[in-house]
Amino acid sequence: MPSLPAARLTIGVLAAALVAAFVPAAQAQVGYQIPPDNPFVGTPGARGEVYAYGLRNPFRWSFDRVTGDMYVGDVGAGAREEVTFVPRAQSAGANFGWPCWEGDIPGPQPQPCSVPNYKPPQHTYMPTSDPVVGGYVVRDPDLPSFQGRYLFARYGTGVIRSLGAGASGTPMDTGLSIPQLTSFGEDGVGRLYVTSQAGGVYRLTATGATLGSSQIEGAFGQPSAVAAPYGDPDRLFIAELGGGLYLRTGGQNHLFMDLNPIVRTGGEEGLLSVAVAPDYATSGRVFVFYVDNAGNLALDELRRSASDPNQADPASRRNILTIEHQPASNHNGGQLLFGPDGYLYLSTGDGGGDNDLNGDAQSVGSLLGKIIRINVNPSGAPPSPLPIAAPRDTRAPRLRARVPRRQRVLKRRGAIAYVGCDERCTVRAAGVLRIGKRRLKMIGVRRTAQASRQARRSTRLKVKLPRKQVRVLRRALRRGRHPTVRLTLRATDAAGNRSRRVRHTVRVRRR
Repeated sequence: MPSLPAARLTIGVLAAALVAAFVPAAQAQVGYQIPPDNPFVGTPGARGEVYAYGLRNPFRWSFDRVTGDMYVGDVGAGAREEVTFVPRAQSAGANFGWPCWEGDIPGPQPQPCSVPNYKPPQHTYMPTSDPVVGGYVVRDPDLPSFQGRYLFARYGTGVIRSLGAGASGTPMDTGLSIPQLTSFGEDGVGRLYVTSQAGGVYRLTATGATLGSSQIEGAFGQPSAVAAPYGDPDRLFIAELGGGLYLRTGGQNHLFMDLNPIVRTGGEEGLLSVAVAPDYATSGRVFVFYVDNAGNLALDELRRSASDPNQADPASRRNILTIEHQPASNHNGGQLLFGPDGYLYLSTGDGGGDNDLNGDAQSVGSLLGKIIRINVNPSGAPPSPLPIAAPRDTRAPRLRARVPRRQRVLKRRGAIAYVGCDERCTVRAAGVLRIGKRRLKMIGVRRTAQASRQARRSTRLKVKLPRKQVRVLRRALRRGRHPTVRLTLRATDAAGNRSRRVRHTVRVRRR
């Protein structure tokens, strides 16, 4: 797939060519509004939609959900692949340099080549037919060893690597490869996923400093992207290149809408991306970016059906933006997402072919080779910014328990356990006294344990014997019986996540 995206786009909507500044009457015809603070609004000859430029084929890129900083993976022309970090305060009007620069070397544009507001890449590599797939800064609580690091991949081999904050430092291997990796994605609470053109959708997991993956159930053909409503831990939208758009909720996959009749596939074409409106819970709006049957790039809005929340209303589909993309079929861009400011962002390539022959990437009068920023709020009012905060903690605490195998249960009037967690937690302990076939319930206990990985910092728990059971146990020991106590322990953290139950059997000592 990638050389994946690019785009030879001019906007195929009547009067759109006249919209160089914020003109509400003209924007009503194209289904969106241009934010008045976009960097080129009011610039003669510029397209007001342009937010950043100088890109060749920005197939996948993202915002850090905590800081709002931008990380862009741009596919090169055969000499360099690149990852560029742009702080949030510097992203408006950023110039990524193509075709004056390809990564950290001069590009095909004859020198001297002017690149105003140039943002050089932090990381480059020689592609060897392995294009870059930009990823995300890890904010997934289930990947503690990778917190704050940026993940990206190489399409062909699927090798996933990580960089430090700001795409800094030497790339580190993560230990995971997923061949034909087409996209990274976050769900509503920051959990990370990847898709493979070979057919799989995977949730990223970790064992220490090694990434792993867990495949999501479902017969997916060529999944291309995942997205979710911000803050929603239960819904995940999955797009396929062939046009299928699925909603996964409650562990089940539902065909939200089949866009195959309007999507042209093959090579780098297809249904490239999906984005879910931050107000999805009330509006039911979902946006899709695809190559239409005429070979043009299309951005459409869908709405959830009033009768079935797991499907879109087919009659609700409306075109927001169409960008001419003739005659090349490659370099379609591909990323569609809502930014931290609540606006919708879309990346396009430089028009396809070789070396930006028409000079679109450096021209702010063209929508090719760009990151576009638009307002799709139906009322036209500025959208509400997304919360810039860490995602909800969804990782269960790790419970450590030490329970002596032989204890003087009668003398202590109970059984003892020493517990701890890798984070502050509440441990509940229950017990059952077993004497032959008899099962007698003990008095459970709940205690708070501080975060500690060291045995000497353990918290002592005592599951007590009721007074009646003391007499029963004393009598059983006098008769030479061999009672045992079965302890069951479980931890809960501040976010309500619970560990697995841990069970221990204690043999009751006579003395």
